[in-house]
Amino acid sequence: MWYFVFYGLSALCALLFAVRAYRRKNRLGIFTGNMFLSAAAVNIAYLVRIGVNTYFAASLWTSIYFICMDLIILALFQYVIEFTESKLVSSKYKKHVYVATSILIFVDCLFLFANVFAEFSLRYQYNLYNIYAIKFMYVPMAPFYIHMGFVYLLVCIAAYILLIKSMSVPVVYRGRYANSLVVLLVLMLFTYGYISGIVKFSADISVLVYGFACPLVYWNTFDYASKGMLNSTRKMILEYMGTPMVLFDYEGYVADTNQDMRNLFPELNNEERRISMVDFMQIAAFKDLQDTVTDQVFEWQNPNESGAKVYQCFFNYLKDEKGRDIGHLLIMKSMEIERDLLTRLDSKRNFYTRMNNFVGQKLYPVTIVVCNTNGIGLVNDVFGWSKGNEMLRLAADLMRENLPKTAVLARFDGGDMAAGLMEVEQEYAIRLFENIREQYRTSNDTGINTDIEYGIAVIRDDSKSVDDAVKEAMNSMRMKKMMNETSQKSSLLDSLTQTLTESDYETEEHVERTKEMAVRFGRALNLSDGELGKLALLAVLHDIGKIAIPHAILLKPGKLTDEEWEIMKSHTEKGYRIASASKELQSIAEYILHHHERWDGNGYPSGLKAEEIPLLSRIITVVDSHDVMVHDRPYHKAMSHEDAVKELMRCSGTQFDPHLVAVFLDVLGDGAA
Repeated sequence: MWYFVFYGLSALCALLFAVRAYRRKNRLGIFTGNMFLSAAAVNIAYLVRIGVNTYFAASLWTSIYFICMDLIILALFQYVIEFTESKLVSSKYKKHVYVATSILIFVDCLFLFANVFAEFSLRYQYNLYNIYAIKFMYVPMAPFYIHMGFVYLLVCIAAYILLIKSMSVPVVYRGRYANSLVVLLVLMLFTYGYISGIVKFSADISVLVYGFACPLVYWNTFDYASKGMLNSTRKMILEYMGTPMVLFDYEGYVADTNQDMRNLFPELNNEERRISMVDFMQIAAFKDLQDTVTDQVFEWQNPNESGAKVYQCFFNYLKDEKGRDIGHLLIMKSMEIERDLLTRLDSKRNFYTRMNNFVGQKLYPVTIVVCNTNGIGLVNDVFGWSKGNEMLRLAADLMRENLPKTAVLARFDGGDMAAGLMEVEQEYAIRLFENIREQYRTSNDTGINTDIEYGIAVIRDDSKSVDDAVKEAMNSMRMKKMMNETSQKSSLLDSLTQTLTESDYETEEHVERTKEMAVRFGRALNLSDGELGKLALLAVLHDIGKIAIPHAILLKPGKLTDEEWEIMKSHTEKGYRIASASKELQSIAEYILHHHERWDGNGYPSGLKAEEIPLLSRIITVVDSHDVMVHDRPYHKAMSHEDAVKELMRCSGTQFDPHLVAVFLDVLGDGAA
């Protein structure tokens, strides 16, 4: 009776999970269901075989039993290939392998069924007094050993596939395939032990395992990834989440922590000491924690020198669905350290928080630098995003290595990176970033012309906020990017410059000379980095309005008529309108409009005089006039350097700002003239 109970339950278990597998309605579910259905058939066939009491019935059901074994081996073989997605059997030939093994199994089944009538593979012997539940025991002959060899070959191949799969996947996933391998090996050992007589049981226990192992195989196949790995996955998430966490059990002792919490409180690394929640609260000195029986949110100031200083703490009292105490969870979120995953630089919010704190401490001058990489888009296109990301990380690493340890570094939106430098002047910041730029260029192994462009703003008192300084530095950087040949933003400037040089007698050499001299002059005047960027752009485009002047007037070698002169003078207003229409050039539109004003008020278009004229317009007037003097033009021959200096001094106080002329002559090396 007990045989009927156990083997019946085993068959029922296999049938139930076969139905569940088929309901998955996918390829793996079908193969798994086939294996479970075969397991149920083996149990039923074996159960009937126990109950027969005639020689013919014993022969018939023994053959049926072995036929069912063939089917389960075939189903197992196909299941393992599908389950492991084995590369040993490519998808191209998988169907052929299934067909071939099915044909061999079918032939084997025919021979087993024919044995009922011919007994060339098995014959039977009645043993009334042996220990076995089956009285008509089979006696194997030579063909049967061929059958068993084929069966064990398929089983060994399946075991080999599982072994290779379990060794080739990461450790955290290995258990899924190792579990199936262990079940298969146990079945093989039980079956061999029973057939060989080494294991003395009254019935074949391995048949019971076929059915009762179905829930384990089902779970291992479909639920292991979502449930079996859950603890490992949670552990990894907790370790790498970047947020300190500690869990207390229902008795009030530390049950689990992550590395971030252990770094914050090294006492938690002591595995020999069992730390209670009360002990931990005393170690941490949470002054704002009211009690331990309610959910609370509070802030905690870290007294240590390293790490974040301010944390927002979430203390949760954990209960189950019946309201019983199951523990406490403390999560500490840094309010200062939020890092970009790619560059490991601080977040934009963290940058503003820390910089506002430094400005509040009046650590002037506070210099803010915003930089960006040029040419990364082309690197991404040619080498892929991984190489582009590598170049971004290189820029961030160079900033960390070359800037003072007190610098606040962050990554903003759009790939911009920022640095906040306390008690640092603009000139020192320029030297630092020029060094970073040079190292970045020499470290570039892509063969693509990439560069770092930067803009600088200095806060000297509370009249300028951190936000104002960031915007100023960002605008300066963007202006420079327009003039950087490695930047995509330079296309507008290139187009306008080319149009200007084609329309006027302006040459690329004149434009480049004027830009370089203007920047040198601006630095001598201690202009801010933002003003230097505008000045460089103005040097290139101050005469952009000439593209709207007829060539006959522009290139006329002789003196212009009054009417022609009025047309020529209109280029300042035309240039103003061109620049005002472009978002990138709006900041220099006013300087373009007034770059032909005179110190004595006799210039155009507005007749401004002295300091009514914008400083950058006055600067570019001096620089441009000097370059025109010392180089050939259609309407005059180049002066000597000495004559040009004399002309500048003669026009000082009438055409030019006298102070600017004096500084400019110092830049030229002729200050004593």
